[in-house]
Amino acid sequence: MALSDTDMHLLAELEQTPQPVSRGQTLWKAEDVPRTLYTLRRGWAYSMHRSESGEGQVLDIFLPGDLMGIRELTLPAHSTDVVMLTSGVVCPFPAERLLDIFQHSPSLTLAIHAAAARQQVIISKRLVNILRHDARARIAHFVLELYYRLKRVDESVHRDFSVPLLQSDFGKLLGMTKVHVSRTLGEMESQGLLRKTRKDIQILDLERLLEISAFDPMKLTDQLNPTLTAALFPSAPT
Repeated sequence: MALSDTDMHLLAELEQTPQPVSRGQTLWKAEDVPRTLYTLRRGWAYSMHRSESGEGQVLDIFLPGDLMGIRELTLPAHSTDVVMLTSGVVCPFPAERLLDIFQHSPSLTLAIHAAAARQQVIISKRLVNILRHDARARIAHFVLELYYRLKRVDESVHRDFSVPLLQSDFGKLLGMTKVHVSRTLGEMESQGLLRKTRKDIQILDLERLLEISAFDPMKLTDQLNPTLTAALFPSAPT
């Protein structure tokens, strides 16, 4: 969407204090009050739910460009831990700072709401994939999700890209054991679909992965509801 000078100034203020973060660093814990939001400038992070026994379930993966914490902003407490999966750079800003944006910039207000909604759609699609598909389709769907999300913010991303996720992480995300993940990845490589090494994924046959997973890249579009954009940006009179 088109942004005014005021919009650009408000947006820039959210990234005025970049901070380096290390792998394994916790940004917030479940039950913490949501006082700070983060834009992820560099690196990967993940959100995790811990059971009473201490077992962790990975719920979401955050990639560069994501706004972290927006979904739980209005809750009295966070429901998950968020931890850096790699080293990187985050830009923290007070949650109440969003109130200034909501008051002064309808465009950014819509954009922030759209970002939160898009994150929720990604999680929902991943859940449907887990519930309806077999192991091969689950992995194909998740790999394509990562590929198209990364490509969305960096067109130079190729079909051979870095993924700092272990097979155990895949299992925690997709409801599979590490052994099942390993066996399925081996089968997918022998079938010429993809290859997973410790730090990288290589997509060998994009069309077949799309067919197997029923993944629709258009579900990750940045397009907004035309009813809202037409109201926000009415056509200039001729």
